[in-house]
Amino acid sequence: MARGQKRALIILAAAAVLALVGWRVYVIAKPAPQAAQNGAVGQRNSGARGSAPVAVEIAQITRATLRDAIQFTGSLDSPSRVEIAAKVSGRLERILAQVGQTVQRGQVLAELEDEEYRQALEQARAEEAVARANLEAADIGVQAAERELERVRSLQDKQIASDMELDSSQTKLAQARVQVSVAASQLKQKQVAVEAAELRLSHTRLLAGWGQDGSPRVVGERLAEPGALLQAGSPVVSLLELDPLEARLRVAEAIYPRLHPGQGANVSAAVFPGRKFAGTLSVVAPFLDRSTGQADAWVRIRNADGALKPGMAVQVELEFGRRENVPAVPSAALVNRGEVQGVFEVQAESSTVPFVPVRTGAAEGGLVEILEPALQGPVVVLGHHLLQDGSAVILPK
Repeated sequence: MARGQKRALIILAAAAVLALVGWRVYVIAKPAPQAAQNGAVGQRNSGARGSAPVAVEIAQITRATLRDAIQFTGSLDSPSRVEIAAKVSGRLERILAQVGQTVQRGQVLAELEDEEYRQALEQARAEEAVARANLEAADIGVQAAERELERVRSLQDKQIASDMELDSSQTKLAQARVQVSVAASQLKQKQVAVEAAELRLSHTRLLAGWGQDGSPRVVGERLAEPGALLQAGSPVVSLLELDPLEARLRVAEAIYPRLHPGQGANVSAAVFPGRKFAGTLSVVAPFLDRSTGQADAWVRIRNADGALKPGMAVQVELEFGRRENVPAVPSAALVNRGEVQGVFEVQAESSTVPFVPVRTGAAEGGLVEILEPALQGPVVVLGHHLLQDGSAVILPK
């Protein structure tokens, strides 16, 4: 077959395909008969807002007592964490308190090797003894000089001793008294050295210590192990306060003005389902974080039995008041249409549901207070995602 004939056949096949496609497009886009169009218009114009009635579930307006409360999520921490550190250098000999152990203030927690400090104390005490003996010798010298002065004065009264001998005796007495002052100062210096040596020796025993609060603490961590060579200031163990504990909250700006130290709080932890712990709002930060618009607040929680531990996640509920005998609807009745929150209120006589914008108040236990307007009929709680303002509904029997 010639090349020209092949080209002609290809063109004819393409034209046939285009014709078939054009016919299908015409069939799909062909206007419906006028009767069918009239029927569709009539259907759109029938019923409320022209839509088929929607089956819904409804609930009555009730009156209830609701608490004005807000819940926060936080984590627990100890309000007091103290690190017990070595005050002198030395090798850690032993740790006498285990992690989790409750300790009292003044209890020995760890000990350093103390032989070097004991020897230093003995040397200081020996030097103190020498200084004390020197002071005693100086005192004897003063007594001897005083007796000599009295003897010379007696001889001078008898005109036996000269003025020069009297002056010499007085000078020796003055020198003896100076020797006493020097010896006394040296003794004081050695006594201070003994006290310092005793103090350094006592620092080889690490004692539990914190502020004025006498309540017990719990060993939180071991920060060094026996055999470690410590420098002054090296931490050995940490102590935690477990009663009370604190929960740190992040509070939005809209809530911040409502917070006041002393407010009561209910605290719950997922690990203790059904149990409530009493707390008090103890501190509210005096500023808001510019980057987040939030402020910090701390709730202090009683933990007498030690059940709660630092690091646990908790739910904290702050109560701001109670609303007595107020109109309320189930929270499931609230819907948003655009930026407006409202409910679909049932008009029983026409089986339609106009959308009513509402302003809400306190919420608790699945109920929400309706501040305004005053609602009369029941409200839709299920099926409202299919509704518009004035939609027709099928009410439950």
